[in-house]
Amino acid sequence: MSEEDTVQARMTGYWDRFARAYDAHQSARLAEAGEQELWAAVYGDVLGAAPRDVLDVGTGSGTLALVLAAAGHRVTGVDLSRGMLAVAQEEAAGHPHPPRFVLGDAVHPPLPRGSVDAVVSRYLLWTLREPEVALRQWFDLLRPGGVLVAVDGPWFREEPATPGDSAGSPSSMSAEPPTEREAAFAVAYDAETFAALPFGAAEPAAIVAVWEAAGFTEVRVDPLPQVLARDRERGVAPGHRPQLQYRISGHRPR
Repeated sequence: MSEEDTVQARMTGYWDRFARAYDAHQSARLAEAGEQELWAAVYGDVLGAAPRDVLDVGTGSGTLALVLAAAGHRVTGVDLSRGMLAVAQEEAAGHPHPPRFVLGDAVHPPLPRGSVDAVVSRYLLWTLREPEVALRQWFDLLRPGGVLVAVDGPWFREEPATPGDSAGSPSSMSAEPPTEREAAFAVAYDAETFAALPFGAAEPAAIVAVWEAAGFTEVRVDPLPQVLARDRERGVAPGHRPQLQYRISGHRPR
Protein backbone atom coordinates (compact mmCIF):
# COMPACT_ATOMS: atom_id res chain seq x y z
CA MET A 1 0.00 0.00 0.00
CA SER A 2 1.42 3.38 -0.98
CA GLU A 3 1.85 6.25 1.46
CA GLU A 4 -1.06 8.08 -0.22
CA ASP A 5 -3.27 5.00 0.15
CA THR A 6 -2.30 4.69 3.83
CA VAL A 7 -3.10 8.34 4.53
CA GLN A 8 -6.46 8.13 2.76
CA ALA A 9 -7.31 4.88 4.55
CA ARG A 10 -6.73 6.53 7.93
CA MET A 11 -8.92 9.49 7.01
CA THR A 12 -11.67 7.31 5.54
CA GLY A 13 -11.61 5.05 8.59
CA TYR A 14 -12.12 8.03 10.86
CA TRP A 15 -15.13 9.30 8.91
CA ASP A 16 -16.62 5.80 8.71
CA ARG A 17 -16.38 5.51 12.48
CA PHE A 18 -17.87 8.90 13.31
CA ALA A 19 -20.30 9.36 10.42
CA ARG A 20 -23.39 9.43 12.62
CA ALA A 21 -21.82 11.74 15.18
CA TYR A 22 -20.81 14.12 12.41
CA ASP A 23 -24.25 14.02 10.83
CA ALA A 24 -26.03 14.60 14.13
CA HIS A 25 -24.68 18.15 14.31
CA GLN A 26 -25.09 18.84 10.58
CA SER A 27 -28.69 17.61 10.51
CA ALA A 28 -29.61 19.54 13.66
CA ARG A 29 -28.24 22.75 12.18
CA LEU A 30 -29.93 22.18 8.82
CA ALA A 31 -33.27 21.75 10.59
CA GLU A 32 -33.00 25.22 12.20
CA ALA A 33 -35.04 28.04 10.74
CA GLY A 34 -33.17 29.83 7.97
CA GLU A 35 -30.22 27.44 7.80
CA GLN A 36 -31.15 25.72 4.55
CA GLU A 37 -31.98 29.06 2.96
CA LEU A 38 -28.61 30.45 4.05
CA TRP A 39 -26.64 27.68 2.36
CA ALA A 40 -28.87 27.62 -0.70
CA ALA A 41 -28.04 31.30 -1.17
CA VAL A 42 -24.29 30.84 -0.55
CA TYR A 43 -24.11 28.37 -3.45
CA GLY A 44 -27.04 29.61 -5.49
CA ASP A 45 -25.49 33.05 -5.94
CA VAL A 46 -22.82 31.35 -8.07
CA LEU A 47 -24.65 28.33 -9.49
CA GLY A 48 -27.53 30.32 -10.92
CA ALA A 49 -31.00 29.04 -11.64
CA ALA A 50 -31.87 25.36 -11.31
CA PRO A 51 -31.90 22.79 -12.66
CA ARG A 52 -28.22 22.08 -13.25
CA ASP A 53 -26.26 18.84 -13.12
CA VAL A 54 -24.16 19.16 -9.97
CA LEU A 55 -21.41 16.96 -8.53
CA ASP A 56 -20.82 17.27 -4.78
CA VAL A 57 -17.30 15.95 -4.13
CA GLY A 58 -16.63 14.70 -0.61
CA THR A 59 -20.36 14.76 0.04
CA GLY A 60 -20.07 13.18 3.49
CA SER A 61 -23.52 12.67 4.97
CA GLY A 62 -25.04 14.62 2.10
CA THR A 63 -25.88 17.93 3.79
CA LEU A 64 -24.95 20.14 0.84
CA ALA A 65 -26.30 17.65 -1.70
CA LEU A 66 -29.70 17.75 0.02
CA VAL A 67 -29.73 21.56 0.10
CA LEU A 68 -28.98 21.80 -3.61
CA ALA A 69 -31.43 19.04 -4.52
CA ALA A 70 -34.13 20.89 -2.60
CA ALA A 71 -33.29 23.96 -4.71
CA GLY A 72 -34.09 21.94 -7.84
CA HIS A 73 -30.67 20.77 -9.01
CA ARG A 74 -29.85 17.24 -10.17
CA VAL A 75 -27.17 16.26 -7.66
CA THR A 76 -24.68 13.41 -7.47
CA GLY A 77 -22.69 13.06 -4.24
CA VAL A 78 -19.37 11.20 -4.18
CA ASP A 79 -17.47 10.04 -1.10
CA LEU A 80 -15.00 7.32 -0.11
CA SER A 81 -16.62 6.77 3.30
CA ARG A 82 -19.21 4.00 3.16
CA GLY A 83 -20.36 5.05 6.63
CA MET A 84 -21.04 8.59 5.49
CA LEU A 85 -22.84 7.43 2.35
CA ALA A 86 -25.07 5.10 4.39
CA VAL A 87 -26.14 8.06 6.52
CA ALA A 88 -26.61 10.21 3.41
CA GLN A 89 -28.94 7.62 1.92
CA GLU A 90 -30.98 7.61 5.12
CA GLU A 91 -31.17 11.41 5.16
CA ALA A 92 -32.35 11.41 1.53
CA ALA A 93 -35.16 8.92 2.13
CA GLY A 94 -38.46 10.55 1.31
CA HIS A 95 -36.86 13.56 -0.36
CA PRO A 96 -38.92 14.59 -3.41
CA HIS A 97 -35.78 14.85 -5.56
CA PRO A 98 -33.15 12.77 -3.76
CA PRO A 99 -29.49 13.11 -4.73
CA ARG A 100 -27.70 10.13 -6.19
CA PHE A 101 -24.91 8.96 -3.88
CA VAL A 102 -21.90 7.10 -5.31
CA LEU A 103 -18.89 5.50 -3.65
CA GLY A 104 -15.84 7.19 -5.15
CA ASP A 105 -12.73 9.26 -4.64
CA ALA A 106 -13.10 13.04 -4.66
CA VAL A 107 -9.69 13.23 -6.36
CA HIS A 108 -10.86 10.96 -9.19
CA PRO A 109 -14.68 11.15 -9.29
CA PRO A 110 -16.26 8.24 -11.20
CA LEU A 111 -18.15 10.37 -13.73
CA PRO A 112 -17.60 10.94 -17.47
CA ARG A 113 -15.71 13.96 -18.74
CA GLY A 114 -17.92 16.94 -19.54
CA SER A 115 -20.91 15.48 -17.71
CA VAL A 116 -21.76 18.19 -15.14
CA ASP A 117 -22.51 21.90 -15.03
CA ALA A 118 -21.06 22.43 -11.57
CA VAL A 119 -18.68 20.82 -9.09
CA VAL A 120 -19.24 21.83 -5.48
CA SER A 121 -17.83 21.01 -2.07
CA ARG A 122 -18.34 22.03 1.54
CA TYR A 123 -15.56 21.43 4.06
CA LEU A 124 -13.57 19.18 1.74
CA LEU A 125 -10.59 21.31 0.69
CA TRP A 126 -8.80 21.08 4.04
CA THR A 127 -8.78 17.26 3.90
CA LEU A 128 -8.13 16.92 0.15
CA ARG A 129 -5.00 15.06 -0.86
CA GLU A 130 -3.41 15.71 -4.27
CA PRO A 131 -5.30 18.98 -4.88
CA GLU A 132 -3.48 19.67 -8.15
CA VAL A 133 -4.69 16.33 -9.52
CA ALA A 134 -8.20 16.82 -8.13
CA LEU A 135 -8.58 20.29 -9.65
CA ARG A 136 -7.59 19.03 -13.10
CA GLN A 137 -10.05 16.15 -12.79
CA TRP A 138 -12.85 18.50 -11.76
CA PHE A 139 -12.01 20.83 -14.62
CA ASP A 140 -12.37 17.94 -17.07
CA LEU A 141 -15.72 16.88 -15.59
CA LEU A 142 -17.22 20.31 -16.22
CA ARG A 143 -18.96 21.30 -19.41
CA PRO A 144 -17.72 24.52 -21.06
CA GLY A 145 -18.86 27.44 -18.93
CA GLY A 146 -19.24 25.21 -15.90
CA VAL A 147 -18.47 26.40 -12.38
CA LEU A 148 -16.55 25.13 -9.35
CA VAL A 149 -17.73 26.34 -5.92
CA ALA A 150 -16.19 25.41 -2.57
CA VAL A 151 -16.72 26.63 0.97
CA ASP A 152 -14.04 26.08 3.58
CA GLY A 153 -11.80 27.85 6.06
CA PRO A 154 -8.26 27.66 7.46
CA TRP A 155 -9.46 25.42 10.30
CA PHE A 156 -6.02 24.41 11.52
CA ARG A 157 -4.20 27.69 11.34
CA GLU A 158 -3.02 28.48 14.86
CA GLU A 159 -4.37 31.77 16.16
CA PRO A 160 -5.73 33.02 19.51
CA ALA A 161 -9.34 32.39 20.29
CA THR A 162 -11.60 35.42 20.22
CA PRO A 163 -14.11 36.35 22.95
CA GLY A 164 -17.24 34.27 22.72
CA ASP A 165 -15.57 31.46 20.73
CA SER A 166 -15.99 27.85 21.77
CA ALA A 167 -13.15 25.43 22.34
CA GLY A 168 -10.42 25.41 19.75
CA SER A 169 -9.91 23.10 16.83
CA PRO A 170 -8.96 19.44 17.41
CA SER A 171 -5.33 20.44 17.13
CA SER A 172 -5.52 22.99 19.94
CA MET A 173 -4.30 22.40 23.45
CA SER A 174 -6.87 21.83 26.18
CA ALA A 175 -6.77 21.14 29.90
CA GLU A 176 -9.59 18.64 29.45
CA PRO A 177 -8.82 15.05 28.47
CA PRO A 178 -9.65 14.37 24.82
CA THR A 179 -12.94 12.78 23.93
CA GLU A 180 -12.98 9.48 22.05
CA ARG A 181 -13.57 11.35 18.81
CA GLU A 182 -10.80 13.88 19.47
CA ALA A 183 -8.36 11.08 20.24
CA ALA A 184 -9.31 9.26 17.05
CA PHE A 185 -8.93 12.48 15.06
CA ALA A 186 -5.42 12.96 16.43
CA VAL A 187 -4.47 9.49 15.20
CA ALA A 188 -6.12 9.79 11.77
CA TYR A 189 -4.92 13.34 11.19
CA ASP A 190 -1.40 13.11 12.55
CA ALA A 191 1.64 14.97 11.22
CA GLU A 192 2.09 12.50 8.37
CA THR A 193 -1.51 12.98 7.25
CA PHE A 194 -1.39 16.77 7.38
CA ALA A 195 1.86 16.73 5.42
CA ALA A 196 -0.16 15.11 2.60
CA LEU A 197 -2.92 17.76 2.75
CA PRO A 198 -1.63 20.99 1.16
CA PHE A 199 -4.84 22.89 1.88
CA GLY A 200 -4.98 21.80 5.54
CA ALA A 201 -3.99 25.24 6.81
CA ALA A 202 -3.78 27.14 3.53
CA GLU A 203 -4.88 30.72 3.11
CA PRO A 204 -7.32 31.40 0.25
CA ALA A 205 -4.61 32.94 -1.95
CA ALA A 206 -2.69 29.65 -2.01
CA ILE A 207 -5.84 27.77 -2.99
CA VAL A 208 -6.65 30.25 -5.74
CA ALA A 209 -3.19 29.73 -7.27
CA VAL A 210 -3.83 25.98 -7.62
CA TRP A 211 -7.27 26.59 -9.14
CA GLU A 212 -5.83 28.96 -11.72
CA ALA A 213 -3.01 26.55 -12.56
CA ALA A 214 -5.66 23.91 -13.30
CA GLY A 215 -7.26 26.21 -15.90
CA PHE A 216 -10.07 27.87 -13.94
CA THR A 217 -10.76 31.50 -14.75
CA GLU A 218 -12.61 34.29 -12.93
CA VAL A 219 -11.46 32.73 -9.66
CA ARG A 220 -12.64 34.76 -6.71
CA VAL A 221 -12.78 34.53 -2.92
CA ASP A 222 -15.84 35.77 -1.05
CA PRO A 223 -15.76 35.94 2.78
CA LEU A 224 -18.92 34.64 4.43
CA PRO A 225 -19.57 36.85 7.47
CA GLN A 226 -23.21 35.74 7.49
CA VAL A 227 -22.08 32.17 8.20
CA LEU A 228 -19.72 33.34 10.96
CA ALA A 229 -22.50 35.35 12.61
CA ARG A 230 -24.81 32.34 12.58
CA ASP A 231 -22.09 30.03 13.94
CA ARG A 232 -21.46 32.41 16.82
CA GLU A 233 -25.18 32.54 17.53
CA ARG A 234 -25.98 28.84 17.17
CA GLY A 235 -22.71 27.11 18.03
CA VAL A 236 -20.40 24.91 15.98
CA ALA A 237 -19.44 21.26 15.85
CA PRO A 238 -17.60 19.79 18.84
CA GLY A 239 -13.88 20.52 18.74
CA HIS A 240 -14.28 23.57 16.48
CA ARG A 241 -14.68 27.29 17.02
CA PRO A 242 -16.46 29.90 14.97
CA GLN A 243 -14.23 31.49 12.36
CA LEU A 244 -14.57 33.25 9.05
CA GLN A 245 -15.18 30.88 6.15
CA TYR A 246 -14.75 31.59 2.46
CA ARG A 247 -16.53 30.75 -0.74
CA ILE A 248 -14.08 30.17 -3.56
CA SER A 249 -15.41 29.92 -7.10
CA GLY A 250 -14.07 29.66 -10.61
CA HIS A 251 -15.21 28.80 -14.14
CA ARG A 252 -14.20 26.52 -16.94
CA PRO A 253 -13.99 28.80 -20.00
CA ARG A 254 -16.60 28.32 -22.69
